[in-house]
Amino acid sequence: MNTRTFPNKQCFTLSRMPDIFNGVKAVLLSLTMLFAMTGTAQALQRGDSLPPELAAKLALDPEKITMVDFFASWCVSCRIELPEVDHLSKELKGESVEFVGIQVDEDVEVGEKFLKEIALSFRVIDDQSQEVIGVFEPIGMPALYYIQHNKVLGIRFGAIPQIGEVIKQDLTQLGALK
Repeated sequence: MNTRTFPNKQCFTLSRMPDIFNGVKAVLLSLTMLFAMTGTAQALQRGDSLPPELAAKLALDPEKITMVDFFASWCVSCRIELPEVDHLSKELKGESVEFVGIQVDEDVEVGEKFLKEIALSFRVIDDQSQEVIGVFEPIGMPALYYIQHNKVLGIRFGAIPQIGEVIKQDLTQLGALK
């Protein structure tokens, strides 16, 4: 027998330990495989190139640094940051930088209503099919990607206070602004 009985208690003897360790190893292996299959390893990272079909769809100017901004109507931080990003896009018009929004609402009507509400002045691509965001796979929203020559130069995720100033600093570091 693998257990000893004490008054009101049962304890495992050392002979059961290999079975316990094998069970823990099996669970850890299963979790590792699950995380590997989620595709997060395929998300675009700094230094990665865009797949050619995505580059064609986005039609980015290779001579400019493009700030690609993923957003959705349900994202509270997006609603806060987008007016500041839009203001910055107007301020930097004529510089060697462009802004492109990727609106990822799955419901067309909700997305259209949100776009009318915020009235962005930069180009916005509707990604209702989730094709574009599916390639980038950002870990949070809003998600900002700096791209030039179809290569990811930098990334910012989540709510960032004074995002306009942060973007200016990033663009200065990347050589788009002096």
